[in-house]
Amino acid sequence: MTKTSLVYVCSNCDAQSPKWSGRCLSCGAWGTIGKEPTIPEVQNTEHIVRSTPGQIKNFSELDHHSVKPNLATAFQGLDLVLGGGLVQGSATLLAGEPGMGKSTLLSQVALALAQGGKKVLYVTGEESPAQIHLRLTRLTQNVSDTLSYLDDTRAEVVAATIEAAKPDLAIIDSIQSVTTEQASGEAGNVSQVKACAALLTQAAKKTGVPIILVGQVTKDGDIAGPRVLEHVVDTVLSLEGDKLHRFRILRAIKHRFGSTDETALLDMDEKGLKVITDPSVALLDARVAAAAGSAVGAMLEGRRPLLVELQALVTAAGYSAPVRKANGLDASRLNMLLAVLTRHAGIQVYDKDVFANAAGGLSVRDPGADLALAAAIASAVKNQPNDPKTAFFGEIGLTGELRPVALPELRIKEIARMGFKTVVCPTLKNPPAGIEVVQCKTVREALS
Repeated sequence: MTKTSLVYVCSNCDAQSPKWSGRCLSCGAWGTIGKEPTIPEVQNTEHIVRSTPGQIKNFSELDHHSVKPNLATAFQGLDLVLGGGLVQGSATLLAGEPGMGKSTLLSQVALALAQGGKKVLYVTGEESPAQIHLRLTRLTQNVSDTLSYLDDTRAEVVAATIEAAKPDLAIIDSIQSVTTEQASGEAGNVSQVKACAALLTQAAKKTGVPIILVGQVTKDGDIAGPRVLEHVVDTVLSLEGDKLHRFRILRAIKHRFGSTDETALLDMDEKGLKVITDPSVALLDARVAAAAGSAVGAMLEGRRPLLVELQALVTAAGYSAPVRKANGLDASRLNMLLAVLTRHAGIQVYDKDVFANAAGGLSVRDPGADLALAAAIASAVKNQPNDPKTAFFGEIGLTGELRPVALPELRIKEIARMGFKTVVCPTLKNPPAGIEVVQCKTVREALS
């Protein structure tokens, strides 16, 4: 005996609701809510069909010599983040906002592998083959014969082609453009993205061919499609940055075969993406040393320390409400720091407009940059430049205390390498030699 109930499902995004509504609360579409029976609940377990037991094998019977080595992509930054290259039979999702350079990065990888004699299959979806060919010829004059394309967005056809051709690498650009008959709805909705990703991942596991799926990012910064898409694939890479600036950061959000601590700083120009071997030098290249409202902070991207210039501009608000704007920084954390500076450091900014910026177009999320931002704000309020040979790092608490941050030794080592003479930071157990380390317990002490 089974029991069937009804739920209301949006035909646009497959969101479910226990009651009917004229507008979908998930995607905002009107008139897309309809009734759909749920999966029957089995009341009598006696009629459950039992499957034939599978064959159990021992791991000791596997021949580890038959496992192929990782496929090096010939792109230094990507190989660094992946821990040496693509694992055979793995599924990698490359996500990023439009204009970040995802297709450019994969075109460079495809060209490099093809020039090395590897067979690369490029599945065109977002762009036509002619458009992709224009990009390839812009990046190089000679396109190898081992780089081929498939102008088809049916997931079944793509999977069958991968199984038949067995290339060394398959690139699907993008997963939002692929459709399958196993799911309803248009390309890019929740059901289609889930079903297509599962089908292509299964083909990769079956053939041992590594695949790269390109995924778009929503306006909120999340990967388009359901969160389960991140669980289907083996690796999730994120290409981040400001498309109006030249720098990009490639990081691993998830990596089943290695660490997610490595990041790569890339430079975008008309010839594609290039790996910056010394990020701190590039980020501080245009810095004005003796300017008020500027401070250098040591932040971490994964396990890589970077020196970033944090800037602040403080002006009188007049008769209007004070304005607080942050570019490349968390706006809510900026407001918190302003309140702490007013309450515990004597820096009066409650009646002033405050604008904060992370130079270079990077997004600073490390709490260790709190002290450098506070130093920049204090310098702007007093109109007195900070010492150009002093760098800062440390997290600031709500009571004005300086809290320790991760890997202080790496930060100080990078600060000393860049020629700074002094570092202001929270108290350390074993401060390193070779540089003056000013250890402080409170933000008032650090800014004094």
